[in-house]
Amino acid sequence: MAEPTPSCQNLVQDLPQAIMGLGAKGRLDQINAAAGDLLGVDPAQAMGKDFSQVFADRLANGDELFKTIATAQTKGTSLDGLVIPLDTSGGKTLRVAVHTRPMPEGGLAVMLQDVSRQEEAREAQQKQRDLAANLALKAEQKFTRLEQSLKGSKRLRLLAVLLVLVLFGGVGYWAWTRTNLVSFVDSELGRPKHGNVQQNLYTVREQPLSSSISLSGSIKPFETINLLSPFAGRIMERHFEYGQKVKKGALLLKLETSELELKLRDAKVASIKAEESYQKLLDWKNSDAVLQAQRGLQKAQNDLEVTEQKLQESSMLYKRGIIPLDEYRSLKEQVKNQKISLDTLKDQLRTAKEKGSKRNLRVARLQKDNAESKLAKLQKQINRSRITAPVVGVVIKPIAGQSSKESKVVEVGYQVSQGQALLALGNLERLSVSTQVGQLNVVKLRPGQKVLISSYAFPGLSLEGKIESVSSQASQASSDGPPTFTVKVVTDKLNAAEQGKLRLGMSANLQVVIFSKPKVLVVPIDAVHSGPKGGKTVTLKLPKGGNKEAPVKTGVTTPSLVEITSGLKPGDQVALPAGMPGS
Repeated sequence: MAEPTPSCQNLVQDLPQAIMGLGAKGRLDQINAAAGDLLGVDPAQAMGKDFSQVFADRLANGDELFKTIATAQTKGTSLDGLVIPLDTSGGKTLRVAVHTRPMPEGGLAVMLQDVSRQEEAREAQQKQRDLAANLALKAEQKFTRLEQSLKGSKRLRLLAVLLVLVLFGGVGYWAWTRTNLVSFVDSELGRPKHGNVQQNLYTVREQPLSSSISLSGSIKPFETINLLSPFAGRIMERHFEYGQKVKKGALLLKLETSELELKLRDAKVASIKAEESYQKLLDWKNSDAVLQAQRGLQKAQNDLEVTEQKLQESSMLYKRGIIPLDEYRSLKEQVKNQKISLDTLKDQLRTAKEKGSKRNLRVARLQKDNAESKLAKLQKQINRSRITAPVVGVVIKPIAGQSSKESKVVEVGYQVSQGQALLALGNLERLSVSTQVGQLNVVKLRPGQKVLISSYAFPGLSLEGKIESVSSQASQASSDGPPTFTVKVVTDKLNAAEQGKLRLGMSANLQVVIFSKPKVLVVPIDAVHSGPKGGKTVTLKLPKGGNKEAPVKTGVTTPSLVEITSGLKPGDQVALPAGMPGS
């Protein structure tokens, strides 16, 4: 970054926004008074020094804000409103929105904005909503008990009026007033007489009816994918930084494969030998061992036949006294020995043939399959030595174990074991938003409901999603507020433009549509009141004049309207309380 002119420096110094400028080598070329106040440094002393040197104590302590700025400067990353907590020297935690833009020659422009009040206001607003909803529920319960009590009193007054009418009006007068009894009792109880005053009327009609709940939360990855080591080995290459966003298929790590390649060559030799053994057994009847045994047996049989013929001739010659007894006995012994040899050769042939039996053939096939499987496994492991990103995501550290909160890091030269978690990838192809919902609203939520997601952190962008899960157990229960339940919302699949505008940790506003019907009969909620028998009624204007109490059945209720499921039809006119405008 070129040295700014004095006029430019003066202009930056007077701006109320916290602004910094970093050079290509991390030098702090510009920092105004607002940035110095926010970060707790003297701009005059910090100017021209290395960024990491100025904030060395905070970088050493792992401050997320300064690490984020350093990473953005190294990678040339643009950030738009990423909200990060910042601990000040006074022990206070601020919420700072970070905006960065790469500059020519490797520089970086940084603007910081303290949004602590906005975040606190948003959280306070959510708490107020939950508290108001809780108070509304208590008020509704009290009103219900009061209404039930008034109903009992109303019935007693009605009975008293009926007795008076029976005693003083006679049977005929009582019969005449029977159809107008409700209007008469209402008059005695203080309700207006619709026949004597100007009524406000509402014409019943069909219209859309919907209701929604407003929530807030923070953006998180859709899922966290742990990438494991496919085999034991050494890290040869590393191509990422923690917190870096990577594309699908990007090379992250490369493992050493020299030891595996040695095992692979041995496995290839074993596979070749197993294949040869199996092929020999397939045609074992024509193998050298079987053919040699058959030839030996055949020769022995031929030799035995010749010797036996000689023995017959010798027997005749011996009986005639032509040859001596020793010669005859020698031939006889020779025949005996040849028969023994013939039996031995028969056993050898049978043994040779048994090597090609179905059992031995099955064993050879299994040995061949095992050798091929071992070879394929080693080849697959070598192919997986290049560990790539399975999805678009952000690289994060894996958790070392359930009992430890420390994260393991991998560096070039580290020895890793098979199955070890090397790193984790936060899936950014979709995102999730976690929020806390009060006990009054959580009963209205269920998985699959449509949700609209927006935020001041990404203006002009509205995302669609749905509720994935609603916790059945409260995550907070204290004396200063009602219990809350965790609700997880997931977005639909995001395109590249949407992924570029969103950052993990950004706040988000959620609008959950809990009810929506395109065409229903509705009336103002104040037009419906309790009937004499506990049901719901409306005061219906008759076409020929006069009013009557019409029982109705209600459905979904919003703060201003109520759905009528039966008892009215489009075009009917119902009376409204005094002071309410009609239609």
